[in-house]
Amino acid sequence: MKNKSMKLKKLWIALSVILVCAIAFGVVLVVDRLSNKTDLTMTEEEAAVQLREALDALPLKVAKGSVYVVENTTFEVLSVEYGTEKDVLVTVSYSTPDAKGMYEAKKESIFAEVWQYWQEREAAGRKTGATNILALLNKSITPVLEEQPKLTGETTVVFYDTGAEKPQLYLSDETLDTLLGGYITVRDDITSTTKITVDGETFDIEKNNTIRTGIANYFGLNNYDAERPDTSTPLTKVWNSFVNDLHKNFIEGDRWKYLATGLGNTLAITGLALILGIVLGFLSAVVRVVHEQTGKMVFLDRLVKLYVSVIRGTPIMVQLLIIYFVLLLPAGVDKFPAAVLCFGLNSGAYVSEIIRGGIMSIDQGQTEAGRSLGFGFGSTMIHIILPQAFKAVLPSLCNEFITLLKETSVAFYIGVADLTQGGLKIRSITYSNFMPLIAVALIYLVLVLILTKLVGILERRLRKSER
Repeated sequence: MKNKSMKLKKLWIALSVILVCAIAFGVVLVVDRLSNKTDLTMTEEEAAVQLREALDALPLKVAKGSVYVVENTTFEVLSVEYGTEKDVLVTVSYSTPDAKGMYEAKKESIFAEVWQYWQEREAAGRKTGATNILALLNKSITPVLEEQPKLTGETTVVFYDTGAEKPQLYLSDETLDTLLGGYITVRDDITSTTKITVDGETFDIEKNNTIRTGIANYFGLNNYDAERPDTSTPLTKVWNSFVNDLHKNFIEGDRWKYLATGLGNTLAITGLALILGIVLGFLSAVVRVVHEQTGKMVFLDRLVKLYVSVIRGTPIMVQLLIIYFVLLLPAGVDKFPAAVLCFGLNSGAYVSEIIRGGIMSIDQGQTEAGRSLGFGFGSTMIHIILPQAFKAVLPSLCNEFITLLKETSVAFYIGVADLTQGGLKIRSITYSNFMPLIAVALIYLVLVLILTKLVGILERRLRKSER
């Protein structure tokens, strides 16, 4: 009856927690929706000023083509309409130099001129940089661009309410390409050009980035954000940011493989080091026990004591650096076996004390009983003492495995591609600190929780077998 009452009480507590969480989540959703309301307003004059400021900030000041096109692009705001997605649709009429028309008509001669310029400087033993090519085109192509007729038309520019003080202008590639006479089309064509024809002869410039960069710089624009502004609710923005970070850090470029490979190496190092540690620890423990009980193996006992004292008295990272850089690197030993050796030696010192403590915990009467049955010292240890000691220390050995798994996280200091190194690799590519490091921590946490659960099951079974 008491157990049934306790189960009902736990059930009511669980239901209460779920209800409170559901109510809290509902309140958050309501507040989130209310906070996404907008009172967006914009006049034609404000739209014109903001668009003009955005265009004036685009050209590279050293590129005369870029400056000329932007300075000679004029527009007039015709109407302002409010959309349904926290946006303002601004219709403008524009007049701009025909950059695309000029480029299509002169593309072959532009590349030919730059190629010949490149060859002449190479023949003279002079290096040619993108700035040299830009200076050449500033002189030769700008007059041609100035002679181009103007393109006119109408287009729609979009502003979004992102919660800032004023609406954010959204200049997509398509909008900018229209307003600047095909500028984005020209830029993309230059960067994708891999072969050019000069005097009927074709040349491959796929690996000559200097030529393409120099020409592209003439049509160069400063960086601008071509992504649509996020006008979603605050809660959705947080979620979108999380999903974007997740994609950038793990999905894009298959960067999750760095973690997968690192996890495999971490588990391999841990497993091999544990085997080495158990062997060293067992032998060390036996040496110390034999010396304590028989007085033999004096030299080996002192050697084992020195080994245990040094390993347990120094940080594992220092041990790793000394073993690899001082001892093994000059001998040509690779990083992975060096890490296994280091963690195996470190684990062996702790395993030695665990096993020795287990052996010493067995009642002395067990040894005497074995001797009275005619067993020698060695036979008594093998058949009577060690099986009982192993059973007693098995949970401690499993906990040592868990500790060793976490300690291997310093292996990246010598360049081993372990789990930590995988997270740091992703971090160096994406410049994101939170997501890669949290992922590494979560993987370690999950592994430790699983192992801890297994150790708990093992301990319960051992207790049952004792009863």
